[in-house]
Amino acid sequence: MKNIISYFIKYPITANLLMFLIFAFGIVGLNSLRATFFPEMTTRLISIQAVSAGLSPLEIEESITKKIEYKLESVSGVKDITSSSLENIANITVEMERGANMYIGLQNVNNAVDQINFNVDVDELFIRKVEFVMPTISFSVHSNNDLNYLKSEIDKIEDALKSADGISEVDIYGLPEKEIEISINEDRLQAFGLTIDQINTAVLRQNINLTGGKIEVNNTKYLLRANNKFNSSEEIGNIIIKVDKNGNPIYLKEIANVFDTWSESSRERYRDNKKSVNIVVSNTETQDILYIADYVKTYVKQLNAENKNINAEILFDASNPLKERIELLSKNGIIGFILVLIFLTMFLHPRVSFWVALSIPISFLGMFFLAPAAPITINMMTMYAMILVIGILVDDGIIIGENIIRKFESGLNRYDAAVEGTAEVFPAVFAGVSTTAVAFLSFFFFEGMMGEFGWQMGFVVIATLVFSLVEGAFILPAHIAYSKALDKNQKPNKISIYFNEKINNLKNNYYKPLLTYFLQKTHFAYLFFIGLFFLFVFGSGVKFTFFPSVELDDLYIEFKTTPGTTLEKTKLYADQILTIVEKVNSELEDSLNTEVIRATEIRLGSVSHKGSVEMFLHPPEKRGIKAYDIIALLRSEIGEINGIENLIMGVGDPFGKPLAFRLLSNNGADLEAASLLFSKKLGEIEGVAASSTDYEYGPNEINFILKEKAKSIGLDNYQIFYQVRQAFFGTQTQDLQSNKDEMKLWIRYDNKDKKSFSNLENMKIHTQKGTFPLKELVYFDIDNKIISINRKNGKKIVEIEGELANSNAYSSDIITEVESNVFPLIQEQFPSVSLELAGSSDEGTVTANSMKKIMPVFSLLILCIVLITFRSKAQTFIVFLLMPFTLVGVFFGHLLHGMPISVLSGFGVVALIGVLVNDALVFITSFNLRLKNGDKFSKALEETALNRFRPIVLTTITTVFGLLPLIFEKSMQAQFLIPMAISLSYGIIMATLLTLLLLPVMLLTVNNIRLFISKSTNRENMEPAVKELKNNL
Repeated sequence: MKNIISYFIKYPITANLLMFLIFAFGIVGLNSLRATFFPEMTTRLISIQAVSAGLSPLEIEESITKKIEYKLESVSGVKDITSSSLENIANITVEMERGANMYIGLQNVNNAVDQINFNVDVDELFIRKVEFVMPTISFSVHSNNDLNYLKSEIDKIEDALKSADGISEVDIYGLPEKEIEISINEDRLQAFGLTIDQINTAVLRQNINLTGGKIEVNNTKYLLRANNKFNSSEEIGNIIIKVDKNGNPIYLKEIANVFDTWSESSRERYRDNKKSVNIVVSNTETQDILYIADYVKTYVKQLNAENKNINAEILFDASNPLKERIELLSKNGIIGFILVLIFLTMFLHPRVSFWVALSIPISFLGMFFLAPAAPITINMMTMYAMILVIGILVDDGIIIGENIIRKFESGLNRYDAAVEGTAEVFPAVFAGVSTTAVAFLSFFFFEGMMGEFGWQMGFVVIATLVFSLVEGAFILPAHIAYSKALDKNQKPNKISIYFNEKINNLKNNYYKPLLTYFLQKTHFAYLFFIGLFFLFVFGSGVKFTFFPSVELDDLYIEFKTTPGTTLEKTKLYADQILTIVEKVNSELEDSLNTEVIRATEIRLGSVSHKGSVEMFLHPPEKRGIKAYDIIALLRSEIGEINGIENLIMGVGDPFGKPLAFRLLSNNGADLEAASLLFSKKLGEIEGVAASSTDYEYGPNEINFILKEKAKSIGLDNYQIFYQVRQAFFGTQTQDLQSNKDEMKLWIRYDNKDKKSFSNLENMKIHTQKGTFPLKELVYFDIDNKIISINRKNGKKIVEIEGELANSNAYSSDIITEVESNVFPLIQEQFPSVSLELAGSSDEGTVTANSMKKIMPVFSLLILCIVLITFRSKAQTFIVFLLMPFTLVGVFFGHLLHGMPISVLSGFGVVALIGVLVNDALVFITSFNLRLKNGDKFSKALEETALNRFRPIVLTTITTVFGLLPLIFEKSMQAQFLIPMAISLSYGIIMATLLTLLLLPVMLLTVNNIRLFISKSTNRENMEPAVKELKNNL
């Protein structure tokens, strides 16, 4: 290695060429990177959806869901199977094991499902791999014109967006499907002597488009075709159903009303009290979020200008927070770089400072060169990793540059000083970079959503550290060797002289006496640091949470009314809530003198008795109020509303709700009772504003029980209920095509007949033995059933969610209370029920648990690197014994800033481990080198500490000041990033104290133990470095 270093210094053009190539290729790589909000991830999910119209959730579960689950249990590589059985639909999600081949997994799932023999008609079956799609931007469109006009405009908008370069994912919400309905009533059927089956058959036989082969006449071929397919309600109304006894045709329009309509759907959206449609444009793995958002915003602006009959308004734009965070992090990065440069200039020669600081852009550009091959994107996490590593990048340069200057000042010429100064510290620097890289390598193996994101942080840090090592070893020495910093005739730099005097004063007048005292009173040193550890780690009262509170720009108010409530009535409740929201918004805007809520939207849920009011806020800096404070005002103003059974408010969270639990059991009755009790107890915990459960009953059901009369004439349940289903649910006769739209053709009772219980009782059931009123054949039993049956790995599950009362309520405290006090009481009553975390708490637990499993492995790798470097078990043990004490700084920093410790704080601790080991490696390597050069133990220890004081303090200052702008950033967007910065910066300050004070004490203690065991009086001979030197002689 020394020869390579010498070559680059001897021929500096090679160093400049290497630097130029890194710059050139780095810029090319940077220009090829795309922007995304979060790092993109490859999902390990396979979705199965089975549709069987007319079946209840229980029937769906028994006939479809359980059969699919059973088959999937034998598929290799399957980790979890979750399912939801709803009316008409079974949704099953298969999560594959990490590392599983998804294409083989998808094929195996397909094969398993193909083998199932369903005992019901499955109308549609979809099996697909869930692709990673991130919503980029959404906008609502509403019009004063009718729904037909709105539909035609939405079609144009969808076509225009999908035809644009770089856009492929466009989803439409809130727009029902067009249908044609043949609406009949029982009286007309009786008058014409017809049944629904007969009308259905007549339509099918006449509304056809069939080929009948070919005929060849005079060498010319003709295709035989019956092209009588009608796609309009008017044409279908003219279909002949039968002829009367006089031979006159009876047309369908004489028997029934045939008209265009829209499918029944509870999923409606409203803006300004008008039906609206949401258009969501997403980015895929190859598309750029900033390009998509800019294109859509320009398109929406142009749309509003050109079409006065519709109004389009942006609701959600993921590019705004991304741009804000890129700007925020870029600003903090530049400020951090300037601060690092300033502090380097204070203590080093300006030219040395410049060349050391140049390692930052060189390292980043080197990383950008590799980034497209990874591949990574410009996103929130990678930007943060760049900020995190700014201060660390110059550490190697400071150590190498400072050592070159020291060698030059000791009398070596500039060439030898550069070679010897670099070669002397390179092994320790290399080992230090290796340990930091290994610490960040663990990010590749964390699980959960943060684990999927974390690897990109790890890549950024490792790649930049590798190029900083290349720059420090080969480029920096060549630049310093030929700079005026090594000119003996140069004028002294007054700034660096002044600050070096200050740091020397700090070293000689404060640090040296303190070090001497600690070395003389080692017991006091241990008591001091152990006391700090217990005081801050166990006694500081710092809160814990899985994820820090993130300030987002969307709020929701979700509510449930009595099951069976009509859509119209639910809409009135939503209007009532929206009126209160608008009142609170008006009052806030008057008091704050700024805009708060940018847009609102009413959404009616998957069933008619559920709804929500969505609020889209202005950015945090503009609105000047936290989202949780807005929720507190809304909660106070709304209070209780008669008719609303449950109301939950919250902030949109990409990782899921912070208070979410999952109860599991095979006993449905126990699960129902336990979930209701759990929800009640959760709502009573301090810090919880409200709670809700997804275990709920749907609208009332009328069940049919056969009478003896029905049995006596040979009828069964299917024969009777099939005719009831035809009339009330309807019979889908055909799929029609109108332009690009597929329309369903339905035959069913008209709405008037479906609103009378009497009509149900008296509807005619046709049998081979005549026609009978339904009430003569069945008893009616009114009951209700649950809306959805959810399962996980074969067990039924219920999810319970809680709403945090304010931003000072910590989910971790509430979860601890639940696990310690609430759930044990519930399990006492219901032993079959078990508890799991869900939402962001589950994500945090998955990540935290994987960190616990992974970190020992990577700690072992770090141990191996340190052991190879020192070749001493005792010195390696000392370094590892220092690690827990860095938590003092982590806890102190979070206490000082009033922030809870989270999983993201843990990421900062991982980075901290590498930095601490780096400092300790350089210190002990220098100490061992002095011993090998013949210094006495005490002198070697003291001189090492005093000589390492300046570079260690410098590396600490540069790292801390590189992060300082981010730590004190007041922007609400930065709050998500601050915990990692606090952990690293305050942890490094503590690591500096540990390296300069506790590390020498521990080295002395180990030496004392060796002396005691060996009964020797020669301290130097006890040290591994001296023993190794003697063995090599």
